[in-house]
Amino acid sequence: MPIGYRQPALPRETISLTTYAQLDLYLEKFASGEFGLLLLLGRHGTGKSESVRRALNCSPVNGGNGNRVVPDVLYVEGHMQPFGLYRDLWEHRDQPVVLDDLDKLHADGNCVRLLKPLCNTERVKRIAWLSNLTMNENHVPASFVTTSNVILIANEWRTVNPSVRAFEDRAIILHFDPSKAEVHRRVSEWFDDGEVYAFIEQILPCIAEVSMRHYCKGSQLRRAGMPDWRSSLLQMVLPDPRMACVVALQHDTTLRSEQERVDRFVTTTGCSRATYFRMKARLMEATSLGHSG
Repeated sequence: MPIGYRQPALPRETISLTTYAQLDLYLEKFASGEFGLLLLLGRHGTGKSESVRRALNCSPVNGGNGNRVVPDVLYVEGHMQPFGLYRDLWEHRDQPVVLDDLDKLHADGNCVRLLKPLCNTERVKRIAWLSNLTMNENHVPASFVTTSNVILIANEWRTVNPSVRAFEDRAIILHFDPSKAEVHRRVSEWFDDGEVYAFIEQILPCIAEVSMRHYCKGSQLRRAGMPDWRSSLLQMVLPDPRMACVVALQHDTTLRSEQERVDRFVTTTGCSRATYFRMKARLMEATSLGHSG
């Protein structure tokens, strides 16, 4: 059986979602203004950010300040400079705010202090910047009111201080944990490389967790003409190089017999013939359970 990923600790009062239909429904309600604050958690590679962008009907492009500029939405991705965020919140007041990939948010006290009033449960919120920086930005006031609703997106969330805990108390917290099959199905809606898609489908039972990035990387390798793209992709998705080698050998059409596969395995890995058959037995078991589940 594949080794699963480490399940991160979750905040209390978390709503578990396992399908994209469930996630899309919550995001549609956020886009229509029904939710004031959502906290969306889940492992990387499941398309959380893309689902949010689709719900908000936005196609972001990089702005001059490093944030993403989209019509009628403030989309902040990655590291934030606190005053830059304040200025953007002013310029996008009363518009939806997306704070994406903010796993280190809790470590920046200035950002936490700025976001605490933004994430208030009141409809109208007052945001303030208590320094002289606004004096150099004539169009930016020292404080303003906004009705922006907010969604925070993170792979993990850590409750390290009372201010961060306040976000948890105020937010509707969603933990998105789709199955491998559910991710695979979602990818089929937009992925246009049938050969890579079919290969990942074959090895899906052996993978602990699948990421949408695996499909994209596999397609890049194949379209670049890399003859060993399958082996390279297997090294990405299977942590045990011996298992990756065994799976690759099963798909190597240049090998005509089991003995040739065994010989190649021994040469490539330095492991024994017995190890090959032991790893192959594990592969067959995982594949059988995957197809029956």
